[in-house]
Amino acid sequence: MKKLIALLLALICLFGSAMSEPATPTDLDNLEQFDDDDWGYIEIKFERKVYISMNEGPKEIGDEIILTAVLVDFLEDDIVTFQWQYAIKLPDWIFIDDANEQIYTFILDESNLNYWYRVIVELVGE
Repeated sequence: MKKLIALLLALICLFGSAMSEPATPTDLDNLEQFDDDDWGYIEIKFERKVYISMNEGPKEIGDEIILTAVLVDFLEDDIVTFQWQYAIKLPDWIFIDDANEQIYTFILDESNLNYWYRVIVELVGE
């Protein structure tokens, strides 16, 4: 029974495709034409992200700590500003004077041992 149904389906497909009309040159004229050098354009928009990276190794009092703002999916022509902040108790953030570069360096001591740090990155002109 299965073979009979399969044979009937094959015959229907065969006769169905034989009955369709072939394409003519005038049908091809109605298709949209593309230039040989037209490769198209796709615009992909990425969400800009900022991460903070810290130098590796054990941290002890007196060590130099280097925090770096890592910019992800920023455009080459983006102009950005940086402003580093710290918090002794969240959510009370305090701006760090003269800390407006992509890299912020400080010496670890007893007072800043348990501080939280973040960086504000702003796009100039947006």
